[in-house]
Amino acid sequence: MERRKFIKTASVLSAGLFVTNAFSKNFELKIMEEKADNLIIGSGYGGAVAALRLTEAGHKVVMLEMGLDWEKDNGKHKPFSNLITPKSNSTWLNKKTQAPMMNIANFSKKFTGVLDRMDFKNVKVYAGRGVGGGSLVNGGMAVQPQKEYFKEIFPDLDVEQFWSKFFPLAQKELEVNNIPDEYYKKTPYYKFARVGESEAHQAGFKTVRVPNVYSFDYMEREEAGEVPKSGLAKEVIYGNNHGKKSVDKTYLQKAQQTGLLTIKDMHKVTYFEQTDTSYKVYVDVIDTSGETVAQKVITCKKLFLNGGSLGTTQLLLASQAKSQLDNFDDSLGNYWGNNGNIMTGRNMVNTLFNRVEKGPDEGNFAPGTGTKQSTIPVAGVDNWNDKDNAFFAEISPLPMGMEVYTALYLVINKVPTPGRISYDKSTDKIDIHWEKENYQHTIDNAKHFVNKMIKANGGTPSGLLWDKGFGAEICYHPLGGAVLGKTTDLFGRVKGYDNLYVTDGALVPASIGVNPFLTITALAEYCMEEIVRKDY
Repeated sequence: MERRKFIKTASVLSAGLFVTNAFSKNFELKIMEEKADNLIIGSGYGGAVAALRLTEAGHKVVMLEMGLDWEKDNGKHKPFSNLITPKSNSTWLNKKTQAPMMNIANFSKKFTGVLDRMDFKNVKVYAGRGVGGGSLVNGGMAVQPQKEYFKEIFPDLDVEQFWSKFFPLAQKELEVNNIPDEYYKKTPYYKFARVGESEAHQAGFKTVRVPNVYSFDYMEREEAGEVPKSGLAKEVIYGNNHGKKSVDKTYLQKAQQTGLLTIKDMHKVTYFEQTDTSYKVYVDVIDTSGETVAQKVITCKKLFLNGGSLGTTQLLLASQAKSQLDNFDDSLGNYWGNNGNIMTGRNMVNTLFNRVEKGPDEGNFAPGTGTKQSTIPVAGVDNWNDKDNAFFAEISPLPMGMEVYTALYLVINKVPTPGRISYDKSTDKIDIHWEKENYQHTIDNAKHFVNKMIKANGGTPSGLLWDKGFGAEICYHPLGGAVLGKTTDLFGRVKGYDNLYVTDGALVPASIGVNPFLTITALAEYCMEEIVRKDY
């Protein structure tokens, strides 16, 4: 019997009754029925915006998150791990850490940790798991995209309105702030960034200082020994215990204060179907080992998909296949990209003893990048206006607790040839079609960048970090799959279906040219303003 039909049969029983599921490995699962007016799947940036704007307007909201609520039960599963000594709460259902580098920890059992990695041919996609989604595990760089590139990506949007209203609103709600220049220039924790800027200037590149959602007031007090350390204690991709304003501390906290938001963690949505007046959403409730311990059918009037680029697209494609939803636009699954991500670095072997640091703008620097490094990046190389090699490179830390004489970069590029996501009903899995033609230009741009840096400053590519010094398979910023104006209308309403919405990174076609969460937040604000005004 198909799972959907089984649940329908079981749902005539009372919510608390145990029934035997033929697929439950000889134990009994509890089938529960619940109702919600407004159901949000996913608690990252888009979902958090949707939750706040709906509850502020007086609407009750239920939010489902497949990972843990890390703050519940007095934070029993915290503190988050640092990069050097990760515990099992660092990693989503794997007995070994899955970070882009330094995978040095093994665990006796799997746990629903905070950082997930989903491996596909030619690309490994990272995601945050827990209430707060990707905001829990990113570096917090709140970068506004190039205005002309935003116009190119979203030609049908009012760009001036975004610059005057939605980006400032997102910055305010996310509590974006800038590192004070005086602190940046003097602290040993940002020597790596100052050196990065100096080297870039020496090579003829332009650099920019980038805002962040990590509190720099907190960071200064960290360094002074007044508060517990986080960003200065090697905490970042496995979560920050202090200092960073992830959305559970901003948007979601405000939404919960209305009394109208209910968040249910460890709820993994598998698919949904449409009835005459509502949607039925099928959910596996899991424990911290990833085992299904209960199943639910949640009926809702309005459904908001915010599982991220991969999660949202998979839900739409799985529901299309399992529930015979045939009215989706043909664009569903297309226009996927990795935001042009590629990691690279440079060993500073040839520069160890021949320069002295005078300042970030004077072209000279001390050997190395420092034994103390903040995990919060605040500077980048802006080469976006180069017609032949357009990119933005985040000057990244490598906080090993020792001098490693290595400059590290996350290079972000355009994606002229997007990939696509498909779904296989027989395996209930998605695949990402991502071939060399989709990403070869990112390697070319990274080589151009590193070669210019080497020519100007000496050194060699960081072959110890990645094969030949370039990590093209690393994807921190998955985008697309249910694109604005194609799979949805211009406000995130899914074409072909009433009361079905997307307000997350799936809306962005392939690349936005910088770290994307500020753009995703601004897009969600724009969509929700229209949806609350017109659809309620």
